[in-house]
Amino acid sequence: MPAKLLFFPPAFPDEALISRVSRYHLMSGNRTDQSTFIELFGRAGFGLGAIVPPHIGELALRLPGELDTNVAAIHRESTLLPAFRPFLGRSSKSPSPTSDKEDGEGAGVSHLPRHVVGMSGEAKLCLSCANDDEKLHGAGYWHRSHQIPGVTLCCKHQEALISSCPNCRYPFQHANRLLSVPWGSCYQCKQRLNKAGQGQTVSELEVAYARYAHDLLQENMASVPPDILMNMYREKIRQRGYVRKSQIDLKSFQEAMIQNLGEPFIRKVDPAFSLNRTSTWLRLSYLQSALDLPITRHLLMGMHLFGTASHFHIEVQAMQNAGHITLRKKATQSHASQNMLRDEFRQKITKELKKNPALSMEKLWKKQVRTMAWLFEHDNTWLNNTVTSGASREADALASKIQADDALDREGARQIEEVSRKLFEQTDKPQRVTISKILAGLSKPVASTAGNRERYPLLFAAIDLCKETAWCFSARRILWALGELDRFEETITIGNIVLRSAVGTRAVEEILQFCGWDGENLSKTTINPKLLLAKAGITRTWRGPSENKLGAFAGRGYVSKGTRRKKLAI
Repeated sequence: MPAKLLFFPPAFPDEALISRVSRYHLMSGNRTDQSTFIELFGRAGFGLGAIVPPHIGELALRLPGELDTNVAAIHRESTLLPAFRPFLGRSSKSPSPTSDKEDGEGAGVSHLPRHVVGMSGEAKLCLSCANDDEKLHGAGYWHRSHQIPGVTLCCKHQEALISSCPNCRYPFQHANRLLSVPWGSCYQCKQRLNKAGQGQTVSELEVAYARYAHDLLQENMASVPPDILMNMYREKIRQRGYVRKSQIDLKSFQEAMIQNLGEPFIRKVDPAFSLNRTSTWLRLSYLQSALDLPITRHLLMGMHLFGTASHFHIEVQAMQNAGHITLRKKATQSHASQNMLRDEFRQKITKELKKNPALSMEKLWKKQVRTMAWLFEHDNTWLNNTVTSGASREADALASKIQADDALDREGARQIEEVSRKLFEQTDKPQRVTISKILAGLSKPVASTAGNRERYPLLFAAIDLCKETAWCFSARRILWALGELDRFEETITIGNIVLRSAVGTRAVEEILQFCGWDGENLSKTTINPKLLLAKAGITRTWRGPSENKLGAFAGRGYVSKGTRRKKLAI
């Protein structure tokens, strides 16, 4: 049990948690940010700019009072959870968590995909608010309503928010760091902020969006079941007249909403729209028991359909109290239609498994995400049993593949020695025994790649032992050249041997001296390369006459290491 804190600054109205922790750091006099993190959370620094920062429970343990009460108070007063809670989603068929378990709801935000959460993580400050707060409370601070995704200005002062120093443009917020302004100077240029208002011209729509987001945060609504939320949106869209036959015309409503709000404004608020991802920009579908919409689109649609956050809250309460839920056909099917939908989704998964019996659960999620989501929620037993058998087939297929690779590895290693021996013992003009020539002689082609080296370790180990070094190949070329010179009745000299064999002069001299070969005497007898090489102790892995004095490779480019050092010194 960690020791209780002697003090922790109470939250100012609408103050973000990162602001409270940063003020504590200044008031405590700690020398480093890490010391403050350890005092408050018992761990090294981490990001406090998230929608609901992690490890709030660790801080709540150190505050006076009950843990659950402290966690709920921090979530309610210092995080953006109240603005997100209505959209987190809870199925109306299962009981929602009790209000004192906000800890679990806060954790739910961090597990939602980024395209559902929206933009977050950039600390934004209103200079006029900081000036007013200093006069009223004795210190300026960071308002959490300014940190809501998509908010670009302060609805109170109608002033653009800033996220970096106006003087040097150094960002206020950094990973695992606390904030130093507006209480102190900029971390980079050491100048204090001028808290005078900027007096910039702002858009009325941006002001309306910021006000709607601020008011929604203050409403502190409970979680709204996704079926009720979706039904509310659909009824409002239907009331606007966007209907095609018996269904709402979501595409026409989207076009009208974009035209009404204006593309420049929406691009500022919604990152997906700014990247022209508008084909399914508005979608009323489920994702992890929540509507598949980011917070910015919830706010835009709520502002457009309901006008104010208070009106939105009233509509939710009226819908819940009346129990009048008109869900879309797919969400309010009868038992028979539910079975039809189940059978349809089962057929999709079965069809995929017939195409590829080795499909795993992860691959099916990638190929049929919505089908898998429905089955996971409504037909999980069948899904697990069916895909588990598929996973077993995948394991069997993998085992068979490994077994086949092992067989090829052993057979290939056996063939390597035979192929390399035949290449080495050819009586015509010598050809160097290389990896490519060895592999070309195998019954089943195998490419020389890093992946295949791991896949066939015995085969490539045999190749490394059987491939011919440049020194061995040079020795064979010299013996062949002696035979050719005698056949053409040419004089046996070092120069002629070099020309005929294409081996460097120094290498020819060293090999002849090492093997004790006399060119004229050899030419008078029948040259047996295999016998002569064996007597000289030369094998395919021969490293040369003297590894200490000679280079690793023979040929026309050969120079001794001593000569190479002299050239480099020059």
